Amino acid sequence: MAGKTFLKNLYERPFNAIKNGQKKIEIRANKNVFSGNSVNLIEKGDFIIFKKVEGEEKIKCTVERKKLYKSVKELLESEGTEHTLSSTNNIWEGIRSVESIGNYKELIAKNGVFAIKLKDVEVLHDS
Repeated sequence: MAGKTFLKNLYERPFNAIKNGQKKIEIRANKNVFSGNSVNLIEKGDFIIFKKVEGEEKIKCTVERKKLYKSVKELLESEGTEHTLSSTNNIWEGIRSVESIGNYKELIAKNGVFAIKLKDVEVLHDS
């Protein structure tokens, strides 16, 4: 069975870090909502197309694995800041950065946070 494809928006810094191979793990709050494009539905072997928020550039990645953690601290300690963060390798700055996104702090406290390991990053070109 072919994997499902999900479309997610990313800001420039994390987008470029994934594109350049620096960031290998995408962090997403467990929103505990089962919509058609929900991160809860992503499984190993699925594809994620990341679109840069400012612009039309897109990359396609294969999901190698997805793991749910209780907290950002647990995720960063287990997965390593060098593979998960695009702005710093400092764990406390990383926690603040992730928890500052929208309502992530409340969602993560309630439902946990996903580490989605990516592989086979491919730049998509409009044809």
